[in-house]
Amino acid sequence: MRIVCQKCAAAYAIDDRLITAKGVRAQCPRCRHLQLVKREASAASVTASPPEGAAPAAPEPKRPPAAPAPPVAREPRSNPAAAKAPEASDLFGDLGSMPELGPPRDADPFADLGPQASSPSRSEPAAKSAPPPARKEPAAKPAPPPPAGPAPSLALPADPLLDFLGPPPSDLGRDGASPVAASASSAGGVSLGRMSARAPAAAPAKAETHANCRSCGKVLADPFDQALGVCDDCRQRDPMGSSEASVVVAPQALDTSSGGDLELPMMSNLDPSKASSGGDLDLAGGSQASGEDLRLAGATALSPDARISSVKPARTSHITAAPVRTAQRTGAGGGSRSLAAGLLVVVLLGGGAAAGYFLLYKPWQEKAARAALPAAPTTIPPAVMAAVSNWKLQFLELMGTSQDHLAAGQQQLAKDQRVAYAEAEESFQQALLLDPRSTDAIAGYVQALALGRGPGMDDATFEEARGLIRAAEDMAGRTPALLVAHANLLLSRSRVAGNLEEASILAKAVLAQPTALDAHKAEAHLVLGRAQVATSRELANKAFDEARQLAPGLKRVDYYSALAHEQAGQYGLALKMLGRRLELDPQDWDSLEASARIYVEVGETGRARKLYEDRVKANAGDVRASIALAVLRYQAEDDARLAVRELRALAKNVSRYGPREASEIWGHLAAAERTAGNADGAVKAADEALKVMKDLPEAHLQLFLVALARKDAAKARGHLKGFQGRLEDSALEQVLVGRVLLLEQNAVAAQEHFLKAGVLDDRRLDSQLLAGVAVASTKQREEAFRLFFGVLEARKWDPMRLAPRPALTRFWLRPGDTLAGVEGVVQALSSRPDDVQPVLYEGLVRYYQGDLPGADRLFRAVVDTGVNNGGALAYRSLIALDAKSAQALPLAEKAVALERSLPMALLSLGLAQAEAGDVELAKRTVGSVLRLSPTMLSAQTHLAELEVAAQPEVARAMLLKVVGLDPAYFPAKALLFKLDKRG
Repeated sequence: MRIVCQKCAAAYAIDDRLITAKGVRAQCPRCRHLQLVKREASAASVTASPPEGAAPAAPEPKRPPAAPAPPVAREPRSNPAAAKAPEASDLFGDLGSMPELGPPRDADPFADLGPQASSPSRSEPAAKSAPPPARKEPAAKPAPPPPAGPAPSLALPADPLLDFLGPPPSDLGRDGASPVAASASSAGGVSLGRMSARAPAAAPAKAETHANCRSCGKVLADPFDQALGVCDDCRQRDPMGSSEASVVVAPQALDTSSGGDLELPMMSNLDPSKASSGGDLDLAGGSQASGEDLRLAGATALSPDARISSVKPARTSHITAAPVRTAQRTGAGGGSRSLAAGLLVVVLLGGGAAAGYFLLYKPWQEKAARAALPAAPTTIPPAVMAAVSNWKLQFLELMGTSQDHLAAGQQQLAKDQRVAYAEAEESFQQALLLDPRSTDAIAGYVQALALGRGPGMDDATFEEARGLIRAAEDMAGRTPALLVAHANLLLSRSRVAGNLEEASILAKAVLAQPTALDAHKAEAHLVLGRAQVATSRELANKAFDEARQLAPGLKRVDYYSALAHEQAGQYGLALKMLGRRLELDPQDWDSLEASARIYVEVGETGRARKLYEDRVKANAGDVRASIALAVLRYQAEDDARLAVRELRALAKNVSRYGPREASEIWGHLAAAERTAGNADGAVKAADEALKVMKDLPEAHLQLFLVALARKDAAKARGHLKGFQGRLEDSALEQVLVGRVLLLEQNAVAAQEHFLKAGVLDDRRLDSQLLAGVAVASTKQREEAFRLFFGVLEARKWDPMRLAPRPALTRFWLRPGDTLAGVEGVVQALSSRPDDVQPVLYEGLVRYYQGDLPGADRLFRAVVDTGVNNGGALAYRSLIALDAKSAQALPLAEKAVALERSLPMALLSLGLAQAEAGDVELAKRTVGSVLRLSPTMLSAQTHLAELEVAAQPEVARAMLLKVVGLDPAYFPAKALLFKLDKRG
């Protein structure tokens, strides 16, 4: 019957007798498709071979051969395994005596299978090309009539997972020989197909032989080569063979009680090179030869077109079968052993294949399937969700997309300006609100926050930003943009232990990434330079040069390089670089503000004023420059009343400005009013500032100081929360917290905060004085006097400065504001008129409060008691020097005469001698102070001032040492600037 593959549409012919009552599963040798083939209703019954010894049946007259079936159209194959298979023309031989279904006799591919020397039971094909032998051969058994009707359509197998096991094994032949070996020895070919169906008996046939090779014409002496018609050399050159090569398919048993598996045999060309090692044989799993003497059977192509097709089916197996010549020599026994070995190899390889499938292929397939699935959306970290929730109320109506706001923020960030940083911060916030998974928005926000607010960032915002940047690194990895933003954020808290080191590590990680852009590498070098300024000016400048080469347009390089020169004491060079930066970008506010600040710190307040005045003239509407001029009035020039008038004039037109400018005007007006002594005006201005921006920390600070002066603990506590964590000085915050606790009569807790402030910044003399006041309030005389004596002795703290403070700041405190309101506490410890210690230490408190007349009165009271107190005389000498009094030198001499080991007494004497014009004597005296107190910065500065005229380089070295220890020691900076101008 005719079979058409359901998958590739290849057509084949198969004997009806191979199909059982339940049907047989046939496998297409081209595409390896397995389908169920059932017997047609009109098909003839399967005819069994006659038993051995029985008389042969009378031959039936031959029917004329049917015309060959028309070619069947085929679809191109996409199976990659098929490219390695042999040609379709070599796949199919004659499946029995079916002349009505096969091609014409002259096109029979199995007409020359070699000499038939043995086995008289073989069938003889009628080949027109070969002359009949002289001896008489028995007539061939007639073929059954062709099936009527069209070829049935193929059906898919019912259970492919179970049917592949094949039929149960049956008995071997009567003589114990393997049917495979018998077929090979009788047909002179190798069985390469797999057929688990029972083959019909075939009539004996005699194959055609060739004397010469069809390819090269060489004389063929070997019978095997004569049967093929090709010599061994030609087969080596063309292993796939020609379309004329034929292979006989070995049949295998099929249990007729169940549907068997029939694979349409894949007729690969014989490879003589494998004659001794075995060719390819695909055996039906679990099937064996039956007891009947099966003959050659198989399927053949329906047309010559199918035979010469270039599409090659995949091999069904790589199991080797016994070669033809070996089968001929060994006979049936060798064939049986070959079949058994083949079956064993099938079992072993089948188990290996199964293990490979479950252990290797299937896990790989599952992994590939998971990789092919779309990536699941990244979970939004809690830190990002918390920040987004906090920001929603700031931006109730968002327009545009996240990408739009992200692009706007990046453009603003590229301007490198303070105002642009604030605008970029808001743009990145909006971008993150629209897309909480945008790590680019997080990187931009943190970068803008760190560069714009810097040390002025409050602790809550800092912690929120650090949580965001860490969450972004978890989502997107340590990208260069995230690492740079994280490093800049850490630099905004450069005084926190470990931040500089961690920022340097992050910057080096950016430089180590080969995919980092030059802009990111330039930012990394800039971070390294900023982190190394305090330790190595040379390394810092080298890092800045690297950043400048990588990104010539990065404006902040010159700015931070100027700050590095400033910290190194090269103020002239720093101002020069800032001036060059202003020439390139006159609108750069950061460079203008830094230049003015340096001028103030070195005592050139007039130059700072000129910078701002020039800016106002060039830009009449520049409100920031006008505010800066008013700030100079009350913070640097000590003219609070004029500053109040200027700020009030700006406040009249406050509606013309934005919220930032308006809040700055009201905040500075509150500080100026309080400095001028108008507490009510300060409260009113601070309230106006909070209406514009309710969380303005500088306004809360001014209200806190007013409440502190009025001893209103409740209000002071409320405003403390408004600036706590947002000041640029953590030690100052501890002092102010202690002041509230002291006002609330919690002296023990207050003392802890004062002492903690001294640990955070050992330059704060006010924290030590306040700790003594706190202890004195608890009536602990000895402990309080111990704390005050440390201040009087001046071995650790500099007596010429209460605490370091910035020259220009948003958080303005007058000198002595931290000590306001604590007077009278220590003096209350006095129990009798001659108890001078409480009076002496009360004088110290008044002196550092700025109440010099009150302090001098108390020190005089101590001296008038007749007690020899060098400390009281030394401070009276300093007060006299401030008043330009001639009593300064005699008072200092008496102090040193009473207490030669007191550093404060020697310092007052040296200053008095220098004021009197005795420079050399003053040098010796001040030098003796440094032997007693090497860390007293005021003594080092005064000694350098005395050496400027005679030894300027020595003076420069001493002053550089001072500013290296304390960059906020302005008298040393002023002397260095003068030396630079002289040089």
